Amino acid sequence: MVRAVITEVNKIRCLFLYENDRLAECHPLDGDAALRIGSIYIGRVEKVVKNIQSAFIRLDKEHAGYLPLNDKQAVILNRKLPKGLPSIAEGDLILVQVEQEPQKMKQAKVTGNISLSGDYTAIDLSEGSVGVSKKIKNKERGNELRRMAADYQKYGVVFRTACKEVDNAIILAELQDLEGQLDKILSRALYEKRTGMLYEGVSEYLAILEEYGITRLDEIKTDLQDVYDAVIRRYGTEKAVFYEEEYPLAKLLSLETELSHILNKKVWLKSGGFLVIEPTEAMVVIDVNSGKSIGTKNKDAHILKLNLEAAREITRQLRLRNLSGIIMIDFINMCTEEDQQQVVQCLEQGLKKDKIPGYFIEITKLGVFELTRKKVRRPIHEVILQYPEL
Repeated sequence: MVRAVITEVNKIRCLFLYENDRLAECHPLDGDAALRIGSIYIGRVEKVVKNIQSAFIRLDKEHAGYLPLNDKQAVILNRKLPKGLPSIAEGDLILVQVEQEPQKMKQAKVTGNISLSGDYTAIDLSEGSVGVSKKIKNKERGNELRRMAADYQKYGVVFRTACKEVDNAIILAELQDLEGQLDKILSRALYEKRTGMLYEGVSEYLAILEEYGITRLDEIKTDLQDVYDAVIRRYGTEKAVFYEEEYPLAKLLSLETELSHILNKKVWLKSGGFLVIEPTEAMVVIDVNSGKSIGTKNKDAHILKLNLEAAREITRQLRLRNLSGIIMIDFINMCTEEDQQQVVQCLEQGLKKDKIPGYFIEITKLGVFELTRKKVRRPIHEVILQYPEL
């Protein structure tokens, strides 16, 4: 069973995702977030910095973002791009969408490839492109979906995992709705003469649920009336559950304890070994220790078993703590390349369960395993710094 729980822990709203009754993700919600992921703005190019291949964009009076110049060319609203000019120029009015939250000293990241997503599909400005979720393994179904996109060459189309078995008529209806929404946004942008927001992204908890995939959820439980009402308005009553018991939901699920475990740098393994997880300014460093783990006569087999257990827990902790960027892991030394490859495969299998892209990079000359995970939202330890109550 897969379920979401939205409640308050020490007066701070949090969203918890459980897979088979085990906590998989935790998201403290910033109700005062100034820039919502998915919001669309008319921005003004303030500065183009070629040596870092980025442009800084003024979104409104209070907020700015940065746009990578290797991103898809943004729609320029105030002029046509002259031949020979390879990119946007300072002073241009362009259409951008918030892609990543501000992180530490970095501004929010924006993209010029405007997109809208639904339960089954997403569309963007990549005219004529068609993508099908890699999790749809049936080639015949994949080809059927690609043929369906033939009538939507105006925009790029991505078919999400939920398309695997749903009726085609439902998918087409959603595509038509998304196309109409994007048409209106682009039409309005052409008539606006100043910077500002054109389209506001959904509330943070709704955005997280939709990124995860509403169709994957069996239940969305909350004891907050406004959240329950919003879930019903958007998704209907089928999955929404309102908790009305006197005993607090956060206490029932021991959520304060769960949060304290997430913030602890030490993570114990069932075998008696443990991980030490240290987020630093430049990267995340993880050390695997044998701890109280008792070995067998076959030392190499015991080390491999412990490292495999650690690899499974590491990929879980990356999701749970929302750690991203460069991730360096120092496993217990293994004697054979075959054992190392088993650990690599275990890491890759764990990363596939994550909706945020993550990849194994290499084993360095010093035997350190290097991963990377895309930055989208701030890690939990950074968010919680705002809330001394937690």
